[in-house]
Amino acid sequence: MDLKHKNLFTAKAVQHGLGRKNTGKLQSLWIELPPFCNLACTYCYACGGEKRDRDNLLNREDYLNILNQAKQLGVDSIGIPGAGEPFIHANFELTMWILHECAARDIYVTLFTTGEFITRELADELFELPVEIMLKGNSLDPEVQDRFVSNPDRAIHGYGVARNRAIEILMAAGFNDPSAAQKHGRQSRMALVTSIMTDEKEGGLSNIEEVAQIYRFCRDRNIIADIDTILKRGRALECGLSSGDRNVLQMLMTLRRIAIEEYGDADTVLSSTYVETVCDRFHHHLYVDVSGRIRPCIGAMDVDLGNIRSTTLSKAWESRERQIIRERRYSGTCASCANFQEHKCHSCLGRRTPASGEKSLTNESLLRDGCVHTTGCMLYRK
Repeated sequence: MDLKHKNLFTAKAVQHGLGRKNTGKLQSLWIELPPFCNLACTYCYACGGEKRDRDNLLNREDYLNILNQAKQLGVDSIGIPGAGEPFIHANFELTMWILHECAARDIYVTLFTTGEFITRELADELFELPVEIMLKGNSLDPEVQDRFVSNPDRAIHGYGVARNRAIEILMAAGFNDPSAAQKHGRQSRMALVTSIMTDEKEGGLSNIEEVAQIYRFCRDRNIIADIDTILKRGRALECGLSSGDRNVLQMLMTLRRIAIEEYGDADTVLSSTYVETVCDRFHHHLYVDVSGRIRPCIGAMDVDLGNIRSTTLSKAWESRERQIIRERRYSGTCASCANFQEHKCHSCLGRRTPASGEKSLTNESLLRDGCVHTTGCMLYRK
């Protein structure tokens, strides 16, 4: 089936959970799995693969508590981020159990995975569940992809080939088939996930020249192109792959031009969070890490809304800190930007707030100042 140039639905093919009406209610939730991972990505926000206190990890009773509360509050979208690899042996049974529990509650799951452990049998089983698969996609070149998941002390070999095989397996199973995705209200049920990255050193590791190719690869195959910039958390703070604003802006403008000129998407927005759309989780979202701590989102890891073992999602949602965020009480550069004022952007709690100091995003700063302090981005418009 030739999918190129076809707008199959009015909604963009983006992560499930985005593009929500502001109802004032919790609508989406992300929950972490244990951080077991066999890769060595220098840019991992969650420091995946590093040793943790296993006694403090969420157990099945905790996950059931989370899912039951989420369902009662009206949540219909749950994300499982790449804090740990879902299908590695240590996580596999827990992952499948959670997916089936979500299916029993009519909750759709956005699941991030390296793809390395996906077989045709597993793909067929996943296809019957309400889930979309978000594959790591830093590069389509297997050797370059291997370099992105390695570090100076540990070289990874063969992953890029396995990931490319997973792309073919998922397509063969029908995850990019629009007619199969339509019953879930989706345009596609698979994605390639990458950040625009380039080494600070000349001639270093980079995917700048390949991002447009990845985007076209996805669009031509009805695959979600989940392209963003590095979230400077965890190991990503010192990875050296965060591209400068000028490079990012040029790439974002290139991708928007491709969307308009080659795929007829005249309404494609220019966003510093996701290509083709903006992040609106500020008004409908919570994040629960693997120890049970509740955060406003993946980027606001220094804002603690309590632990799911001793509080509830409802109390976290109604907390003063969360109210300030969802009411868009922002100050600084983003607040004065026309894009923010016109609701074409909602700033980013992880990328557009001070990294340190008294104005960094914490419980203390929110309660003291009653606002989110922001730094702005390359798309600032007076």
